[in-house]
Amino acid sequence: MDADCNNGSLPAGDFIPEILYEDNHLLIVNKKAGMLTQGDASGELSLLDHLKRYLKIRDRKPGNVYLGMVQRLDKPVSGVIVFAKTSKSAARISAQIRERRLTKCYLAVTGSGAVGMRLNDRGADDWRSITHQLRRAGNITVVDDTSEEALKASLKLKTVLVNGQAGFHLVRLITGRKHQIRAQLAALGMPICGDRKYDSPVPISDDRILLHSYLVRLTHPTRKTDLEIVCAPPDEFNLFFSTDERATIAAALGDLGC
Repeated sequence: MDADCNNGSLPAGDFIPEILYEDNHLLIVNKKAGMLTQGDASGELSLLDHLKRYLKIRDRKPGNVYLGMVQRLDKPVSGVIVFAKTSKSAARISAQIRERRLTKCYLAVTGSGAVGMRLNDRGADDWRSITHQLRRAGNITVVDDTSEEALKASLKLKTVLVNGQAGFHLVRLITGRKHQIRAQLAALGMPICGDRKYDSPVPISDDRILLHSYLVRLTHPTRKTDLEIVCAPPDEFNLFFSTDERATIAAALGDLGC
């Protein structure tokens, strides 16, 4: 359900979220690349801050607005993100995440590393299970199969298309480690385009990498029905692909199977 984004209560030019779904229990929005999900030491206003203020003004709430953050997206990542509007909903969605009953599928555009070039010879790839041991090293995540501090990280990867410039991939997260997709694809020789932190040589912009939260599938916390939310990627995801290649990608997204 799309909310009325500008009913005259908000100042002109103020933050207006792109709401993908909303009811009394959930608020699901399209996070723009370059915005923090949650505030940090920088003091920069986050998506969470903006959404609380938006709801307070739009709904004329006299007190504090509750909005539970049940998942995060890295600052340069865009796409579907779920917030809970009640503490009960937050607890139930968090339980789905812990029990791996909530599905999260991402789109990633990478440079054509060694793995990607091999895939190019045989066309679209099947879903592959990828597992590494990951640990934090300063402000990045690294693969380290020997460290006792490393944690198991698993995802499923399907390469839709590789054309010599870039590869287009579908990613389903199994675990949820910090920077997991970015670190694991970089370890495969396919850093995400624009991700300078993980040694991508492909420039995109200062605030974006080509990683997008495309689909979230969950059980509604009160109705117990299945809810699937999809959000198309930004235009930058087409930069390296021809019209025919974009048609191939669109067909793959229509039959996602994750």
